[in-house]
Amino acid sequence: MWKKIIEDFQKLHENEERIELQFELEEAQKAKEEVEKKFEEANKQTELETKRADAAEKQIQDMILRLSSTMDVETMATLLNMSVDEIKKYI
Repeated sequence: MWKKIIEDFQKLHENEERIELQFELEEAQKAKEEVEKKFEEANKQTELETKRADAAEKQIQDMILRLSSTMDVETMATLLNMSVDEIKKYI
């Protein structure tokens, strides 16, 4: 009889350990999902910022091309506070 009680107690203890491990696994999976969600949000934000930067770059290029029809590169560089080399990469 004592042997059966000890075996039952051991099984109960093993079940408790399994339940604890299952709980820890579930918590880890939730944390992983949260990290993945934040990663996706960061990627979306990066894409948005890249699009904004590309649009700004295009505006700069358009402005420099318009200015280049009326003034020389050195004057544009001074006016725009850019180097001559920076200006030339847009022309």
